[in-house]
Formats: sequence, structure tokens, C-alpha cells
Amino acid sequence: MSSWILAEGLTSEVTCPICLNLYQDPVRLECEHNFCRSCIADFWGELESGFSCPQCQETFPQLRLKSNRLLANIVERVRQLRLDTPVPSGDPGPVLCPRHEEKLKLYCQDDQEAICVVCGVSKEHKDHQIVPIHETVQFCQEKLKESSVQLEKRVEAISGIEASQEKKVLELKDRTDTIKRRIISEFDVLRVFLQKEQEEVLGRLRGEEHKLLQEMEENLKKLHNEKSTLETVIVNIQQRLSEEDPVCLLQDVKDLTERLKQGMANCAVIPASRLNIGSFQGPLQYAVWKKMRKLISPVPAPLTLDPSTANPYLVLSEDLTAAKYSYTSQQLPENLERFDFCACVLGSMGFTSGRHYWEVDVGSQPDWDVGVAAESIDREGWVILTPENGFWTFGHVEHSKIGVYLDHEGGQVSFYNADNMSHLHTFADTFTEKLFPFFYPSADTNTKPLKICHQVV
Repeated sequence: MSSWILAEGLTSEVTCPICLNLYQDPVRLECEHNFCRSCIADFWGELESGFSCPQCQETFPQLRLKSNRLLANIVERVRQLRLDTPVPSGDPGPVLCPRHEEKLKLYCQDDQEAICVVCGVSKEHKDHQIVPIHETVQFCQEKLKESSVQLEKRVEAISGIEASQEKKVLELKDRTDTIKRRIISEFDVLRVFLQKEQEEVLGRLRGEEHKLLQEMEENLKKLHNEKSTLETVIVNIQQRLSEEDPVCLLQDVKDLTERLKQGMANCAVIPASRLNIGSFQGPLQYAVWKKMRKLISPVPAPLTLDPSTANPYLVLSEDLTAAKYSYTSQQLPENLERFDFCACVLGSMGFTSGRHYWEVDVGSQPDWDVGVAAESIDREGWVILTPENGFWTFGHVEHSKIGVYLDHEGGQVSFYNADNMSHLHTFADTFTEKLFPFFYPSADTNTKPLKICHQVV
């Protein structure tokens, strides 16, 4: 048996029953039970009368404490064995109190730390709640089990949320991939068109250049031939200067003069300005843009207002493109489709499919709303503009012109600042019925009318 095991085995035999620590100055009572001198003195000091043994409860008429030197020597030997004997490999041994080198047998609930018996009776922990450490361990184990169950439930819940989030990540990637393909497709249409237009314009320029270069090269060839001919004539003239016959000399001069007149008449420079720059250096981008407008999708819808839906306090323009609020109600025939209380009006054209876009000049005051409304909306009484009530609208901001985009199948209604096409707001929903353009003009009669902007494409 190792010294460490021997020391641990003797420890229980030389431990004070009161402090549960190795005896300090052990004394023996008449009943033969042993205690630390200070422990039994404190114990008896707490009794109201008489002296009794804490273990067997035997009472004594008077206090008689006899030192047990033999037990004290044994305790000292055990203490030396515990301190000097190395702990066996793989066995860390008990954790001891760093101040008293005693086992940690108690637990201070106030300080939430394990302490030894000596610490438990010290002034530091005098008024603290002290319990045996094994009770605390059991309590903690139960709490840990409860916490473990709760944590397992939490892990299970998080796993469900994690799976849902992973699903949403995939949905986002699929959605952005679809949008990405659509963006690329729409820009590819424009890119192919512009590339085709560029090649056509460059082709016409090359044709004009080739045609004019041919004329210039032919002219250069004629000039070269004429030059060679004239040089030959010059040589003949030099030779005829020595002609003695006056008649022959005059005839030669006449022939040469006619020849010179004909040669000069046929010689001219073809200028580079002959190139038709008007076809290539005019408002080229504008000309291409006018052609490109035919590719725009969706084409701005040529909307008009539906007078049968207009509130009596709205005055519509003759062409049914503008509406203005009036303090005076108009005498209009009753109509179940009419907004009877709120100054609203619908567009005359409804949409059950497709992508559509229109622009509205909303005036100079920010108390307006535009968007779309379901065919089945309630048009009586006060109108609350929410998707739950069948209205997908935007307004009450300071912008002069608003673009409205509807994608019926895609479940999207978006709003833009039509001056620079910056995005303002988007509704994502599922549309199951016909949607009509919706207009709510400013209630300020001094502002300009709300007007549908017709784009010529």
C-alpha cells in the first residue's frame, strides 16, 4: 500500500468530529471521545448549561479536558505523510484549501466558493450561509441537469431556425440569380441593338469613304497621266522652237494651245469635304435613341382617368389626364364605382397580367398618393391606403414626378423618382385580381393639378 493511500486511510481516524479537520491540540473526554481543544470549548460555550459529548451525548458534572499526546503525534505524522508523499500518477488527489491546507468540505453560498472547515468558522464567513459541499454538489447537479434539458431544447429550436435560415439563404440566391439573369437579358437587348447600330453606321461611313477614295484615286491617276503628257509636250515645244517654217510653227502653236486648254479643263481637286458628315456627326445618339425607344419594355402606358370613379370634389381635365381638388362638389350621377367620400380617382385601364409603367406629375405640395388599387376595393366612406385593404400606394414626399411600376405576375409595385429613376419604395405581394392605377391629388386648390405624363415612344 502506498504512503498516499495510507495517509488518506488514516485521515478519517484522526479527524475531529466537530470541525471535520485533522485534530488541532486533541483532547480526550471521560467518555473516551476525542476533539480539538478549541472545537469542544466552542461547543460547550454555546450550551446553556452542563457539559456533554457531541457524539454520545454523555453529560459531565464538570469540565475535564485531558490532552491526548499520542493522538497528537499520530495526527502530525499523518499531516507529514499527506504533505511529503507525492500524489500517484493519474490521481491529482484532493483539492486543498490554499490557506489552511485542508480539504474543501463546505460551500459558502454567499461567496459561491468551496471552503474548508476552518474557513467555515472564521470571521470572514461567520454570518454566511454555509452548507456541506456534497449537498451543494447534489443541488448543482440537479440544476445542471435542468439547464442541460433547457439547453437541449434551445439547441433544437436553434437547429430549426438554422435550417429555416439556410433555406432562406438558398431562396435569396435563387431570387437574386433570377433577377441577375433578367438584368443581363434586358441590357443584352440594348447592347445587341447598339452594337448593330454602331456596325451599321460604321459600315455606311466605310462605304462613303471607299466611294470617295476611289474617285480621288482615279483623279490622281488622270492627273498623273495628264502630267506625263504635258511633260512630253514640253519636250516637243523645246524641239519646235527651232522650226524655221513660220506656217508650220504657227500651226504647232495653235495645236498646243488647244491641247493646253483641254488639259486644264479636265484637271480639278476632289475635296475631302465631299464626305457627307451630316450622316455621321449630327445628333447621332439622339437618332439612335429614337430608334431604341421601340425596344423599351414596358412601354409607358397611355393612361387616362376614369370619370365614373372620380369623387365629386375632383375636377378632371378634358383629355382625362389631370385631376385637381375643388372646394365645391360637382353634380355627378350616382355610381357605385365612384369614391363617395375621399377625393380619389382610378385609371380607366386595369391590368390582370404583364409589366406596366407610368409617370405622374404630382404637383408642388407633398400631400398626394399614387399607386394601384384592387378592383374589389371598398369605395364608400373613409379610405385607408394599406395593402390589406387593397391599396399599394406611395406618397406624401417632396418629389415633382413619380414613376409607378407594376409587375402583376411578379407581385411587385415599385415607385421611383422619375427625374433620375432613383428607387423610392417597393411592395412585394401576391396579386389575384385586376389592378387599376390609383390617384389621390393634393387637397390644396392652389397647387397645380396631378397629371399623368404621356411619353411618346
